Amino acid sequence: MRFVALRGGVGRLEDDGTVAVLDVAYGGLGEFLAEGEPLAWLARAAVRSRLAYGEGLASPVRPGSAVWGVGLNYRSKQVATRRRVAEQPVLFLKAPGALTGGAIALPSQAPGCVDYEGEIAVVVGRHLHDAAPDVAVRAVIGVVAANDVTARDVMRTTGNPSLAKSFPGFGQFGAVVADPESIGGFAGIEVRTTVNGQLRQHDHGDGMILPVGELLALISRYTLLRPGDIVLTGTPAGTGDELGRYLAPGDVVEVGLGDLPPLCSRVVSSSLSDGQRQPLTAGGKK
Repeated sequence: MRFVALRGGVGRLEDDGTVAVLDVAYGGLGEFLAEGEPLAWLARAAVRSRLAYGEGLASPVRPGSAVWGVGLNYRSKQVATRRRVAEQPVLFLKAPGALTGGAIALPSQAPGCVDYEGEIAVVVGRHLHDAAPDVAVRAVIGVVAANDVTARDVMRTTGNPSLAKSFPGFGQFGAVVADPESIGGFAGIEVRTTVNGQLRQHDHGDGMILPVGELLALISRYTLLRPGDIVLTGTPAGTGDELGRYLAPGDVVEVGLGDLPPLCSRVVSSSLSDGQRQPLTAGGKK
């Protein structure tokens, strides 16, 4: 089951790549996900109309939902950076102001070290507080491609992940939310990132240091996770910081999970006005 966030509605991704617009009362997929209903509920909805994929795409993150992330959660990243795995993983919140959609705008305050981080993001479908890992993993109702954009120089100078990851446009999410089992289960999900068509990151969910259930359980020790909240599960090796190749205006970053349509984001200079940026919609090209 694969569903598409549309402006003002919800779609189902069909086998032929088109989108069936569903006859549901929800104003968007994020609104549905925040209800905590299983994706299977949408499979029974009637079809109102059909679209080509790429038309009217939106973000599946509902305004007001929390977006949590974790640092250094892939073994490949740990090996590539020669960093020690911390006894207490670094957890952070991505500010709502980062979830503006559209392009990745290089901030005028820190334009030189902006980096991509392709990730598997999971959508929480029920309330979790101090949950066991086996309970937490069953609370996930969907996965979505994410790009946890980061200003590396801000990270180094402040030591604060939330500041480095919360500039406008730094929270990029694909439009398609899928049942994890439909793309290989958590361990088998393939994540890959390309920049201008060149493969930079490639790994699978079983490369995580903390698996999904353990990660959600850890976060739930400190807070109440609610339906519709998003958890970024970490990024594998191959980021620009490792390669010394940061993002520049005109770059196009694609993050793909399995065979889902990729999240595609264009990089623009912050000196451009909103009307000049020509943003990409979530998960698709201009």
